[in-house]
Amino acid sequence: MKKIATIIDNFDLAITDVKKLNISKLGKVEKSIKIARDCLYELRLEMRNMESISPRDEIHFFKMQKPRIHGRLFFYLELNNFLINYPETGISEQRIYIKEHIAILKSKKADVFEFAKYCRLNATKYDHMYFLREDPQLDLFMIRNLEDPEFSTSHDKLASEIVTFNLLMKFYASELELLNPKKENVVIEVVKPLKVVKPPLEWKGSNTDLIEFIYGLDARGAVGESGPENVKKMVKFSERAFGVKLGNYQKTYCEIKARNKDLTKFLNSLVVALIAKIKSEQK
Repeated sequence: MKKIATIIDNFDLAITDVKKLNISKLGKVEKSIKIARDCLYELRLEMRNMESISPRDEIHFFKMQKPRIHGRLFFYLELNNFLINYPETGISEQRIYIKEHIAILKSKKADVFEFAKYCRLNATKYDHMYFLREDPQLDLFMIRNLEDPEFSTSHDKLASEIVTFNLLMKFYASELELLNPKKENVVIEVVKPLKVVKPPLEWKGSNTDLIEFIYGLDARGAVGESGPENVKKMVKFSERAFGVKLGNYQKTYCEIKARNKDLTKFLNSLVVALIAKIKSEQK
């Protein structure tokens, strides 16, 4: 069974390589069909050449391993037909086309609902009847695949179809999602009662003084990248730090620019105050 596991691993690697190719979807599907067919051929030869196989391994092969590849082959074949007939224009037509395929797919699953449930629940009660080739009870099943009795059981094809169903439903859902208009993520924040927090520092000057100071820092390039957005950030920071509301700071700045004299009254007072402080400390 190690050889079988290796064949399946090589299949997965080959399919991964195809996905990376810079070719059309249809081109990738065509290559994937060939890979799946070649893999099934290798598995068929390996099973025929195997001298003996335990019932446990045989059940595992026809229940899990073969349907994994066979189901993908069915998937690629359906995908090939889907892409060939896909409407080239018109989102509404494309959406209708996909939904029609989904409806057809769901109707097919209804025919094997009980067996699909058996597989989904990982049941094993009837595995010896469903997934062994030489069990005499197999002849009781009308759905038995008689094309290749050495490489099939009564239910391995049904197991493959379930794999195909899941792959197609996932594919159709993703295609529909691509056709839907993109929606911006809306974050709804829960508004909590604000706690009254005393600001760490108290601003004793006027709002105009603080705005003059902020624009001075911005003009000097002393904080952040100079510009309107930077001023806006400093205003918000100052409001939080000093517990003040500066209101329409841009209007206040226009009033500062309109002064007849002493344009930088507050900044000049800072210079005078600092010089006086330094001189007093030098005595």
